[in-house]
Amino acid sequence: MRKPVISPEEFVNEVNRRLPDHDCYTTGLHMFLLPRNGRAEDAVGIDWEPRTARNAAIAIGETHRQVSAEFTVSKYTGGLH
Repeated sequence: MRKPVISPEEFVNEVNRRLPDHDCYTTGLHMFLLPRNGRAEDAVGIDWEPRTARNAAIAIGETHRQVSAEFTVSKYTGGLH
């Protein structure tokens, strides 16, 4: 089955939208893109804050995997992959 294609920004937004539903979520936890040369479209990775959040890696990791299973991420969006 083809997965919908979303941009990196849409991917991060979807993860952040779902995070509050995770058992390990703590208020304020959110994921963001690490831009290269100040350009989000050239992101080189992701990170999250606050780094002191309890079980942040678990919440981000599990939510990241769920969204990754549903979508294909590409900076060249438009249609299905």
